Formats: sequence, C-alpha cells, structure tokens
Amino acid sequence: MVDRNYIIQKKLNAWFRNHGRHDLPWRTTFSPYEVLVSEFMLQQTTVATITPRFLIWMELFPTLEMLAQASEEAVLGAWQGLGYYSRARRLHLVAKTVVSNFQGKIPRDLDQLLALPGIGPYTAKALLAFAFDQPVEVLDTNIIRVIARLNNITEPIDTKRGHLLIKESARNILPPKNGRVFASALMDLGSMVCKSGEPLCDACPLSSECEAEEPSCLPLKQPRVAITKKKEQRAFYYRRNKIYLEKSQGPLWKGLWILPHCSSVQKPREIFSSITYPITRYRVTMELYRPSGSIPKSLHPFSILELKNIAIPSPHRKALETCFAK
Repeated sequence: MVDRNYIIQKKLNAWFRNHGRHDLPWRTTFSPYEVLVSEFMLQQTTVATITPRFLIWMELFPTLEMLAQASEEAVLGAWQGLGYYSRARRLHLVAKTVVSNFQGKIPRDLDQLLALPGIGPYTAKALLAFAFDQPVEVLDTNIIRVIARLNNITEPIDTKRGHLLIKESARNILPPKNGRVFASALMDLGSMVCKSGEPLCDACPLSSECEAEEPSCLPLKQPRVAITKKKEQRAFYYRRNKIYLEKSQGPLWKGLWILPHCSSVQKPREIFSSITYPITRYRVTMELYRPSGSIPKSLHPFSILELKNIAIPSPHRKALETCFAK
C-alpha cells in the first residue's frame, strides 16, 4: 500500500510546478536577505500589498549591510503603507545584529535564528525552508488551513492542543528534502485553492486525500474578543502652507510623525474632520479640530511636498488627506 504522505507530497509538487506563484519577486533568487524582508512584510499584510513595496525596498536597501547602516527614519519611511511599524524596527535590528555577530550572513541554524531579536518560531522556520531549503514545518495562515482540512482537525487552532495537532500533522507530511518547494506549494494551495470560507475542492490536487467532513467550517478558532470603540481628538495646525506634526514617543507609532493631541483647552466647538480606523481590538474614531491659538513649540512644520517623504502612520495620513480635501 502506498503511503498517504508520499502521495500528498507527489501530488502537491506536481500541482505546484504547473500552478504555483513562481513570479513572486522574493522567489526569484531565494536569497536569505530577500526571504527575511518578505517574511517581515508578509506579517499581517497581503501578497498583493507588499509586492510593489518589496521591490521599492530592495532598491533602497539592496543588501543586509545597507539596511543595517541605514537610519531608523529612512527605514520607517520606506515602510510607509505597510502598517505595524514595529516590524520595520525589528527587521532593522535583525540586520544590525547579523552584521555585528554573524559577519552579515543570516544563520541557517534554528537556535541561532531564534536568538536573533524579533525572530520567532514562524519566521525562523520560514527562513530555514525558503532560504535554506530545509524540510521543516512552516505554519502560516494558509498552510494551517490546508493542514486542518486535510486531517479534519476540529480542535480550535488557537488553543495549545489545536496548535500541537497542526504542528504534528504538518511534520508528518514533510518530505525528506526540498523543503522550499513543499512549503511554497502548501502556501500557494491555501491561498489559491483551499481558500478561507468555501474552498475550491474540485480544483484541489489533494481532494482524494482530504479527510475534512465540512471543509468550509475549518479551521476552527475560539470566539473572538469583542471590539471596543474609542475616540481620540487630534489638532490640525495648518498655517502659512505648513502642517505641524509631532514625533510619537510611543508605545504606539514610536518615531513616526503624527497629528498632535488636542486638549480640552485647545479644542474648538466644531469638529473639522474625522475618520475611523481599526487597530488591534479597537475601532478608533479620530476627531480633528482646528485650534485658533498659538502653535506649540514642540511641533515641527512640514510643507505638503515634505509630507510625502516622512514616516506617517496610515490613519494619520488618511486624516490629513481628508483635511486637505475640505
């Protein structure tokens, strides 16, 4: 009797040769640095969003050494539009550490990767698979969905037991070599065929090996945390063709230029503009006011052209756009 895992490997590799996303820019060379950058960008961001940003990034910082030497402001500026700017800081720190401790060569050992600042189990395994072709389990959202359905795992995947079942099942189907192709194939299958919601089972090369009884219901998760609504008031100082911003001291958006808080003393009666945006478990309504008093000395003036080249978090940039549209 032919082993089920062997059948899965063969069918998946054959499907990937004909249907895989071979044109993704970080898959052209599989250089460790390009894989590292792509993995940091792909955290909580779609492939379609990061593809043009990845190409721009590689023009600005074509090597790990150049990234390590860059200023934080330059790194944050290049990250604009991707959100979650802490990822850019962690990537910058990884580059500095690798240059300092590993002569600029990203290590191919799991323990050494995990010892790097900002690299967790997923990113470490992704580097081993995609950059160094090692057969290890890479558990991103798409792959977890495929594994859960393929093995009919009905335990919530965000529980300790559910995660363990996914991990063990993923390890069981690993090939003895060619980890890069296998992980890429699983990832693409989850993105293109075994989709969230209603999967395209008729087009799936693994349909005869799939044990899911109700694939559209898998994977399961624990009930979501309730979304909390919040309000914040910001000041829109625009004088003599200059917009005045402050540099965030954190913890949110640390080092980025943001609209300053508007105190009750500064706040006029009428709201000038407003936007609503999500962040973690909150849905925030940002109200903007145009104070008539003097501009605080702590704020920095920027021309409209200069705004394009500084690091501003997406909600604040969107808020500025609504103000200038008035």
